[in-house]
Amino acid sequence: MPMGALEDAVMDVLWANGGWMIPSEVHALLETKRELRYTTVMTTLVRLTKKDRLERRKDGRAFAYHPTWTRSQWAANQMSGVLGVTSERTETLAHFLEGLDDSDRIQLRRFLADRRKS
Repeated sequence: MPMGALEDAVMDVLWANGGWMIPSEVHALLETKRELRYTTVMTTLVRLTKKDRLERRKDGRAFAYHPTWTRSQWAANQMSGVLGVTSERTETLAHFLEGLDDSDRIQLRRFLADRRKS
């Protein structure tokens, strides 16, 4: 499994379970989906911490890990990053909006209307 996919799987476990988790808990949940070594999970948790995607604190003899951002905050940051690499922001946004389904467009309109009222 590519490292990016494993990092995503670890983040999914942490987001889905909330709170702080130690490596053995993360490993146990990932192990039900695929065969992974405990040390691979630990290494991935450390890498995600170095990338500032996780924070950690001592929990007995182990470290417990927790996402620094919610899943939606992370996704919004990724979207901002994509917009940041183009010099054609308006055109990029237009293409993004074209790809939205009707329910997402309605939600976006509501959100923008609420922001105008504030």
